[in-house]
Amino acid sequence: MNRQLLILLIGRIITNFADSFYMIATIWYVKSSTASPFLIGLTSAVAILPVTIQFLYGPIIDRFSKRKILYVAMLGQGILVSVISVLYFTNLLWLPLLFTLMFMALSLSECTYPTESALIESLTPYNQLTKVNSIFAFSYQTLDIICDAVSGILIAFIGLGLIYVTNSVLLIGTGMLFLFYLKVPRSKKETEVQTLSFIRQYKEDFKEGFMVVKKRHTLLSMMIGIVGMNVMATMGIAMLPVISDSSVEYGFWLTAISLGTLTGTILSSKVEKIALNRILPALSLWSGLFWLLAFVLIEVSIVPYMLFALSWIGIGILSIFVQTLIQVNIPKGYIGIGFAFISSLLGSLSPLGYILGGVIGEFTSGRYLLVISGIGYLIFAVYFLANPLLKKLNKPLSVSFEES
Repeated sequence: MNRQLLILLIGRIITNFADSFYMIATIWYVKSSTASPFLIGLTSAVAILPVTIQFLYGPIIDRFSKRKILYVAMLGQGILVSVISVLYFTNLLWLPLLFTLMFMALSLSECTYPTESALIESLTPYNQLTKVNSIFAFSYQTLDIICDAVSGILIAFIGLGLIYVTNSVLLIGTGMLFLFYLKVPRSKKETEVQTLSFIRQYKEDFKEGFMVVKKRHTLLSMMIGIVGMNVMATMGIAMLPVISDSSVEYGFWLTAISLGTLTGTILSSKVEKIALNRILPALSLWSGLFWLLAFVLIEVSIVPYMLFALSWIGIGILSIFVQTLIQVNIPKGYIGIGFAFISSLLGSLSPLGYILGGVIGEFTSGRYLLVISGIGYLIFAVYFLANPLLKKLNKPLSVSFEES
């Protein structure tokens, strides 16, 4: 990797470190304060809600300096988390206010993901995209494992307040890193002379980007199936804190997710040559079967954590494939808005999944809901094999199946 990709990677790792502790701390704060499955699900829903508005960032990402977008977003997020820290230490952290500040901070965070993906695409040769995406995912998911493994212990021994303070310092530090050291080439749209006002130019870029994404019929068919799969998965994930008797046990579930995802990231480049109409349904079946087994056998010592990790191997490979599919099938110059639109689509119903999980969790057991949620991966495999557009995808990952 070149120097700029390395700086981008370091920034992503630091941010991921901060985000992991921040989200775990917030969820555990809500559980310890309320013990309500609904409010725990609502917390996760608020956290994922900013994903649904990523499409609004698309025209800005493609038209303006990606370096400025990154450092402003990081600094803003760091300041907002600092406010949460102050409110926590002064016992003024009212839940509606916490949700509002969390939504604002994560809204800034969400604009960095399509921005970074656009930069990866512009700084990486096409035949190395899967490899570079895997390196990025592998690096910060390795750190995720450490964060998830020790998060429960840290919450128990050093407290939520110090975790919030540390997060704010890390986020502001990352903003400084991007401000002073990140140097990236300007895109064609950045160098164009703008003759329209910001609002009119935004509308023109938004409309143009929307039409580009709208024409990707096969890609969108695939993403719609993944949306349904995500809804069922998030219903179950919302229950992980509920079925955990302590923050340490919750950390074990998160560690299983991270270990599985990391392994999937490593393996993704090993299976990228297999035709999409074979590998994607197979990965979904793998993930669904091991997910179901994990919660059917939940009473058997450490076995559930091992099975859950195996499930997330398939999910980890799927996540790398989705990112690469977008990069390969969206034309150059529209990668930012393409990622923003499709990320919004993928996350559009996830908040509903978390809320439904919380509501249903009030009336049934979290274990039952987790068993049901694993079925979503099996349904996606059937959907893929039955969809006339998708079952014809006999090309490997790196070959575009959409017209330029």
